[in-house]
Amino acid sequence: MIRGNIYDRLSQRREAAEALARQQAEEARIAGQATLEVAPPPQLPMDAEQNALRIAGLNLLMPQGFAFRDIETTLEFAGCNVQFSARRRPAPEGLEINNAVELFIKKLRERHAELTLVRQAEALLAGHPAISLDYQFNAGQERRHGRAVCMIIASADGNKRQWLNVSTVINPDQSQLADWLIAFDAMLAGVTAQ
Repeated sequence: MIRGNIYDRLSQRREAAEALARQQAEEARIAGQATLEVAPPPQLPMDAEQNALRIAGLNLLMPQGFAFRDIETTLEFAGCNVQFSARRRPAPEGLEINNAVELFIKKLRERHAELTLVRQAEALLAGHPAISLDYQFNAGQERRHGRAVCMIIASADGNKRQWLNVSTVINPDQSQLADWLIAFDAMLAGVTAQ
């Protein structure tokens, strides 16, 4: 049996989930159940100076007053490398998410001249409006697929706006990583504040 590429498999899973959701909605309508409007998740505050990393079950707390700008790491899953990064920058007043994402894409194109934007969609991250991007580029002779979720968020004290993006890059030809983008989205959906 020949398995399709990662994009075909992801598309098939998404289509199956959408078909199941449509079927359940139709069953609920037929049963006469009133659909309840789902309340949006609460917007979690961001405290730029409260930072910690959990590594192999160990908590590493950053000293008070230090704020992260860039986190870049390589994760290993099923013997494959997965790049993960998080970046935070001050966002000037008047900068809207769409303009910020255009600047983000421009910088990606500067690093990867052959960059292809695959998908751009609205999303939520920690209850805040965000934009999710999927893109492809070549690293030498190998393909790479990246996903970035970008947002502008007010700091916990409400005084400063921050640009935050969380991203991952994988080799889509490695079948062991077929579910990584789903796991990445689930990880972001589980973001909490302390």
